[in-house]
Amino acid sequence: MKKLKIVCFSLMSIFLFFFGVFSFGVEVKAADEDTWDAPESAKNFYDIDGKGIRLYIYSLYGDDVSGELSYAVMSPIRDYDFDDGELEAAYVYQFGSNFFSVVLLNNYISGALQYYGSGFTIPESDRVYVCFYPWVQRFYFEFRGPTIEYAVYLLEYGYDNGYDTGFDLGREIGLEEGYDYGYDYGYNYGYDVGFDEGYIEATDLIYDEAYYEGYLDGLYISECGPIYEQAFKEGQESKLAENNAAFYQGIEKWLVPAIITVIALGGFVTIAARKRRDE
Repeated sequence: MKKLKIVCFSLMSIFLFFFGVFSFGVEVKAADEDTWDAPESAKNFYDIDGKGIRLYIYSLYGDDVSGELSYAVMSPIRDYDFDDGELEAAYVYQFGSNFFSVVLLNNYISGALQYYGSGFTIPESDRVYVCFYPWVQRFYFEFRGPTIEYAVYLLEYGYDNGYDTGFDLGREIGLEEGYDYGYDYGYNYGYDVGFDEGYIEATDLIYDEAYYEGYLDGLYISECGPIYEQAFKEGQESKLAENNAAFYQGIEKWLVPAIITVIALGGFVTIAARKRRDE
């Protein structure tokens, strides 16, 4: 096991050192925050230590004043072969900012972008190595420093302690991601439900209270206020008008017969008086 370690260490050191010493020109095309320049199956790749693909940051593109990243140009630490393509250590690939963890963006990437500038090659002595975590689909910081030091780190901590490291990191990330998701979901759900229920209950309650309050106020005003007096006066006037109308409508029924009766009686009395006088 010890001899195997030495052999692995030697090969890894030579391999990483070779790509750390020799620089190469990079032709960069336009990219955005969702760019994934690697094969799609690389997103679900698990290495022997339980983590995903490993790359180092070659250069960064974004706002070098605020440190906000648009995308990073990175190169894999070794060749990766997938069914739908491959990642080769001799080439660089672009990855949008949406594939980097918040901690990595805010700390290491932001600082490097502000210090070195957008599009400038980061020197090997200050190189940042990242590892992709398939279960959260994000790159996380792994190491910062020269290639040879990263080779030692990878040999001692990356593979030998892969399970423990993966478990600890997975637990930490799981707690963080779970908390954030639960908080957002709980906040949004609680707000929506609370708003709906509160709105309905408040509407019903306010309606009932307003109805009874308005009813009592209206009743009080109608019995004791100027509205009552006005209605009473108008009611009296209306009743008098109604009685007068009834009187004038009924007078034609008895006034004419009465006049005829009076004339007839007067004529009869006159005739009778004359007859008595003649006798």
